[in-house]
Amino acid sequence: MKLAHLSWRKAEPVLNNPDTVVVIPIGSTEQHGPVGPLGTDWLIPEWITNEMEKRTDILVTPVIPFGVATHHTSFPGTIDMGLETLIAVMRGVFTNLAKHGARRFVVVNGHGGNDPAIEKAGLEIARETGALVALLNWWSIAPQLNKAWTTGHGDAQEVAAMMHVHPELVDLADCPKTVVNELSEDFAFTHLSAIRYKGAVVKLVRDLKRGIPQGGFGGLASENATAQWGADMMTAIVDYFSAFVEDFRKVPLDRIEDR
Repeated sequence: MKLAHLSWRKAEPVLNNPDTVVVIPIGSTEQHGPVGPLGTDWLIPEWITNEMEKRTDILVTPVIPFGVATHHTSFPGTIDMGLETLIAVMRGVFTNLAKHGARRFVVVNGHGGNDPAIEKAGLEIARETGALVALLNWWSIAPQLNKAWTTGHGDAQEVAAMMHVHPELVDLADCPKTVVNELSEDFAFTHLSAIRYKGAVVKLVRDLKRGIPQGGFGGLASENATAQWGADMMTAIVDYFSAFVEDFRKVPLDRIEDR
């Protein structure tokens, strides 16, 4: 069921039920390479949680469409909430739902930059109430289910997912070749903000647009995306997440008095 569709009177017993799993879809509004829509990071979690709701008994909150996107702000359309703001938002979501009994939270996340904020707010609510908080990053779980579903930012993996979730928003005919401005022969990009030097990967703190001017890189170039890849991958993700929720529901909650 969807939280937004319930009256407060109907929400009350659901939140107070210890078996209720609250699922929170979250993403970001930011650049996603040469053809990926700005809403990629929240449109995919929204779709995933809608599909999960059809299969398992969960309480789905409205999607959070903004996140920590500081590293993408050189690209038009990006909206960055900043780390502290997102921590406050997640704290507010967890705290207000926990106030009325919720103790099991599953965050379905579409953007890696959100992880620190989700983890900090989640740890706080866990310590305060004994809640359990799970973070499911779909793009990092997908390659663990199938090595062919390699991941990167704004490249083929996310484009393939969008070709299944919202095919009307992707036009591969309008996709230019990926351009990478390497620093030198010794420093080769492996991701938007990572380079390989002598066999090891090193984080590079630099404006992303200088190195990857079209914004998509890390796995396979966007033009390699296919609708079939997206369909297979999204089906597997929904299967996995739905199964996770059912087993997560059975795990004993932490007891505050044991701390």
